[in-house]
Formats: sequence, C-alpha cells, structure tokens
Amino acid sequence: MFWVPLLAGVGLGGATVALMVLGGVLNQRGTWATTMVAIASFYVVFAIQSGDTLEIIVHTGLAAGFAALAIIGARTSSWILAAALLAHGIFDVFVGSVIANSAPGWWGPFCLGVDVVLAIALATMLWRGRTLD
Repeated sequence: MFWVPLLAGVGLGGATVALMVLGGVLNQRGTWATTMVAIASFYVVFAIQSGDTLEIIVHTGLAAGFAALAIIGARTSSWILAAALLAHGIFDVFVGSVIANSAPGWWGPFCLGVDVVLAIALATMLWRGRTLD
C-alpha cells in the first residue's frame, strides 16, 4: 500500500499548485512558508492523537525545526523552502523506522507525493529565474 497513497499525494500536490496559481499566490514567499509549516504540523496532530507525551515532544521539536527552515527560507533564500519541502518528503519515508510514529501507514507515501510535487514546482520556478515576493 505505497503507490496508491503516493499517487494521491502527487495529485493533491498538483492541485495545490494549481490553486496557488488560480489564487494568485504562487509567487509569494509567505504562501510557501505557511504551506511548509502546515505540512510539518500534521505529525504533531498524529502524536497528540496517540496520547504519548514523548512522541508529542519529539514531533513538536521536529515540526519546529521545519518551521524554522520555513522562516529562514522566507527571509533569506527561497531555495531553502524548496529544500525543506524535499527534506520533509524524505523524512516522510523514514520517520516510522527511526522514531515512534502514530501516523497511519498510508500517510508517509501520501505526504511524500505532496512534498515532492511542491518542492519540484518551487525549484522549477526558482531555476527559471522567478523570484518570490
């Protein structure tokens, strides 16, 4: 059960980029930074649902790290935002084998799909010389 959630995530990632275009916010740093923070926060929600205090603390710390990358990227280099999205996608693949993770089994591949599509979209924009406002 890896490919179906992965493809669903790719679809949602594509839809998210399309909605950013339609909403006129694709070129805004704040949009990408906020998206990164929101994505990183989901593991905290799953940890809270588990009720395990240590898991909540660990996932909150990890989410804070990704939030810090989002803030740094928004203030300095949009490439950091793209790298953070890609790093979170990689994190999604390995998190369950490294630390306690109460997210459903399908969540990792799903979030990987979303993260990679967003990272590629942002990196492509930046590579083509588009700057974020």
